[in-house]
Parts: sequence; C-alpha cells; structure tokens
Amino acid sequence: MRYKNESKEKSNGVIYTPIEMADFLALEMIKYGQYDLKKAKEVNILDPAIGEGELILSMASKILEINTEILININGYETDTTIATKTERFIKQRFPSANVSIIAKDFLEEIDNIDKKYHYIIANPPYIRTQILGADKAQKISNKTNLSGRIDIYYAFLLYMKKILSHDGISGYITSNKFFTIKSGSSVRDFMINNYKIHSIVDFGDTKLFNASVLPCIIVFSNGCTTNPEKVNFTSIYESKDKTSPFSSIVSIFDSINKDGRYSLEDGRVFDYCQGYLHDVSKGALWVIASNEKKKWLTTVESNTWLHLSDLGKIRVGIKTTADNVFIGNDWTGEKANIELLRPLITHRDAGQIVAKRKTTWKVLYTHTTIDGKKTAYNIEDFPESKSYLEQHYKQLAGRNYLIKAKRNWYEIWVPQNPDSWKNRKIVFRDISEKPEFWLDETGAIVNGDCYWIDIDSSVFEDTIYLALAVVNSSFIEKYYDAKFNTKLYSGKRRYMTQYVEQFPIHNPNTDEDREAIKLVKKIIAGCSETETTRYMNSINKLTEQMFITA
Repeated sequence: MRYKNESKEKSNGVIYTPIEMADFLALEMIKYGQYDLKKAKEVNILDPAIGEGELILSMASKILEINTEILININGYETDTTIATKTERFIKQRFPSANVSIIAKDFLEEIDNIDKKYHYIIANPPYIRTQILGADKAQKISNKTNLSGRIDIYYAFLLYMKKILSHDGISGYITSNKFFTIKSGSSVRDFMINNYKIHSIVDFGDTKLFNASVLPCIIVFSNGCTTNPEKVNFTSIYESKDKTSPFSSIVSIFDSINKDGRYSLEDGRVFDYCQGYLHDVSKGALWVIASNEKKKWLTTVESNTWLHLSDLGKIRVGIKTTADNVFIGNDWTGEKANIELLRPLITHRDAGQIVAKRKTTWKVLYTHTTIDGKKTAYNIEDFPESKSYLEQHYKQLAGRNYLIKAKRNWYEIWVPQNPDSWKNRKIVFRDISEKPEFWLDETGAIVNGDCYWIDIDSSVFEDTIYLALAVVNSSFIEKYYDAKFNTKLYSGKRRYMTQYVEQFPIHNPNTDEDREAIKLVKKIIAGCSETETTRYMNSINKLTEQMFITA
C-alpha cells in the first residue's frame, strides 16, 4: 500500500507491501488452496484493505499463469475515495478481461452487508492501535469480535474472514507478528486455532522488509480448525549477531525462504533461517516455532529444572504515573528540593547484570502509602511543598479523566503498586534489552514502568535468589529464550515480558555447579572490579550450561 503522504500513511497504519513479498504470499495461497484453478471458469478474489493494489496484482497474475482463460472477479475496499478510483482504473488496465470493483468504504463497517463468498482473500491490513483508532470504533470492533483489552485493527480483519471465505477458499495475510506472543493477542490466537485451518506461518522478524517498526509475518489459512500443530509449517527468520560461523550469500530474503541455515545479504546482515512447526495449539498458547532439535533441547532443560522464576514471587510492572514530566525526574533542585514525597526511582538507566550499573539518581514524587494494610493516597494537605508543586500542574493532572472516573484524587500517580512492597528485596529487570539484565535491589527504591520487578516472597532462601540471578543473566538463558519463544525486536533485542520471564528455569542448588555459581554471584554483589565481573560472568555462563544440558 503506497502513499505519498507519509504522515497519513503512519496515522492510517498503512505499510507498503514489497513486490517480492506479495508474489510469495500469492504463491503460498495457491500452493495450500483447495480451489481447482486449472478447471475453474471463474474465481473471486478480495483485498479488504487494497490501497494501490500490490497484493491483488500479484494474486491475479499468479492465477493467470495457471489458467489464462479463467474469469477473475476482483473486489477491494479502500477508505480513501481518490485512491480507490485510481486503483480500480489501474487494475482494469492491467487485467482488461477481469471484473473489477473497488469500493470506497471501510471494510470493517461493510462486512455485515457482504453476501459474496471468495476463493482467495489476500490482505495487508493497517496496523492501528486502540489509542489511535479511537474509543468508539475500538468499542464497536470489540463488541463484534468479543475481544477485550487493547487491540490492533488487524485483529478484526483476521476474525471477519470466516464469514466471507468460501468452503474451498483460502486467505493469506501480512500482519505484525506481535499478536503471536502478547497477552492481548491470546483471544485472536485462540479464535484462529478454533475456526481456521492454519497452513503456514512465516515470521520475518527483524528483516526490515518494511520501512516501519513493524515486525511482519505471513499467515495462510482456510476455514476449519487447527488440531495438529505439527501440520502447521512455520518459518522463522531473524538477524544473527554471530558473524564468525559459516553462512551462504543470498540476494533476497526470499531466496532461501524454505531452507534452514545462515544466510547473508549483500548489505552484510546475516540471518538465521529456521524451519519447523507451530509449538502448541492449546488455549492461550503462544505462537512460537518448534523443531525436533529445539524440542529435544528444551526437553533436556525441563528435565533439569527444579523451579521456575515465577516461584520466587509475583512478577510486577513498575509504576505508571501517566504524567512522567510532572512526577519523575533527575533534577529536584532549587525550590523542588524540599518536596516531601520524593523517593528514589529505579529506571532502565540503572540496568545491569546481577547488580545495578550505578546508584540511581532519579526520583519520583510518590503519592501513596499504606494504612491498616491498605494502599491509599496521601492526604496532600499534609505535605505543603508537594501540594504547591502539584498544583502548578493541576490542569494536566486533573485532565486525566480515567483517573477521575475511577474516583481517585487528581494528584495521584495512576499505578503505584503496593507501597509496602518497595522496602522488600526484589529482582529488577529491563523490559527490552539485547542481553538479559536482571539485578538484585535491596535499597527500597521504587521501580519505574520501563522495568519489571519480582516481589520476592519472604520464604525464598537467599541462595535460591543468587542461583536465579546466575541463570537469568547467563548466555544459557538467551539460548533458552530463543528456543522457547523465538521472537526478537530490531537489532537483536529481546523483550523480557512477564509471560516469558515467569517460565525461566532454576536448577536445584545441590550440585557443585550450582554452589560455584552462587559463590560467584555473591562476589559480584559484594563488589569487584569490571575485569573480575567479566571473568565471573564467563564462568557463570559455562556453569549454567553444565547445569541444564550436561547434568
């Protein structure tokens, strides 16, 4: 979908589809489709978010290569009237014998009026979050699809296809891969497993096929249900930071799309190609790739797992003020120095392995306390300096309507977490980082929303905490993450979300390897030079590998 207006392209969630990707998707749909194109006299194809028609052009061209006599009926939807008119004219010029009708309406609003069935539905729907979509439209989509929480508009496009896809039809979508593993995508994954037969998934990861921050994937599916995950062909392509291992050269990402191995593009980037199948189709399961090799490796790890990280305590997100410019900062000097409710704040800037890189210099004006075991906001009248400062920002703070609707005070931070928990020992970790960065905090500082933290149960032994810190900061846990979840952001960064981290394994601390790892973690926490820390971490990497793989 190509637009000249970049700001409009961004606000509409529109991403231009590369020709190679469009051709690949069309061929995948034909490969898995049940409609007999060689014998058919006509075929119905649809793009519900057609833009300038790249996908339809590929689909129609590939069909005509199989049957030059077939009558192609093309429908498309496009909300921009000017683009709809131009696209219809252009497609008619390319395929003069086809019946072409591009409707200048919103497909999602027209779906209930469509009584036609389609043999091929091909789409690259827009990626628009609830915040941009607007509350009213988001609510309509939620009501119609029975989705809850924050949604992307492409969820609705995926779910609506069941109504208009013919019994022998097939659908191919280019979407963001985000819904594979996030909690808000669970209902979409479950719906697709129960209502569609998924044939293939290609996760293009951080290949940067689009000039946007979208990590794209392709899904090909037909009506039915997905009962056997091993029947779902799954391809995963992610950039590798390892430039030393052997690799083959390719010109295009698609040159080795069906192969395993390491391949380098002309721009020097190296990618790991993995062929496998969908790991699990049970309710709520994450969509991650499985292969026989990885399955065997993970089975070995699981057999040597004593606890999981979730057994240490509840994993929580940091505070969310919804007005960081007011509540958070590293400059509380001058008149602000006397504000009574300032507390030390841990942010991603402090992140390190096992210990923080530095002592936090950031602070937060923290508006909550505990009275009789219950979280409550301070009475701002008791803190004149804090009150005076907050009143300077009254318009912004009082404008947070969701807070007022919740019958909260205008000056509160939105998500304070339990004020009593901050004083306890906790493991803090970054949300997004290339290397795992989990560190122990015993300062009583508050954790910001750009980090997660584990509220460690008081019953957990110290050595268990130290062993956990060794494992979750090791190169082994990177291998585990990639084998278990196989998802990365750009530049090789991983997202350490609760649903991933809670599954991290902990070994039984009764072996020589465990005891040595615990001893090294204690040395790092006690304080040592950078050279010593590097040496200790190298040893920890070897020890954790021995615990889980060679034990």
